[in-house]
Amino acid sequence: MSIAYLDPGNIESDLQSGAIGRFQLIWVLLLAHVLGLLLQRLAARIGVVSGKHMAEIAHSYYPRVPRIILWIMVEIAIIASDMQEVIGTAISLYLLTDGFIPLYAGVLITICDTFTFLFFER
Repeated sequence: MSIAYLDPGNIESDLQSGAIGRFQLIWVLLLAHVLGLLLQRLAARIGVVSGKHMAEIAHSYYPRVPRIILWIMVEIAIIASDMQEVIGTAISLYLLTDGFIPLYAGVLITICDTFTFLFFER
């Protein structure tokens, strides 16, 4: 997973933390962005030089148990990211329709439209 700097959740959490903490924690935001950009740049360089992506490099470098632990951690991160997007879309549908579409229906609509777009992509 890479870092998304302009997703709605990131912008909202930055705004809320700024409203609560003012500029006291701005150094954390700056440091996190600098380190994130550095790691993405290093990953891109490794990919260009070796012709492999990070999963292939981890497969050739690490033994079996650390590879499985990395795989589980990445899967959990992907699931958490997808859950955030599905729940956020359901909440936005609920708010945009003034409660006409309940949250569970928004989740089902999001799941259906995701699979529809995946089907049309092929």
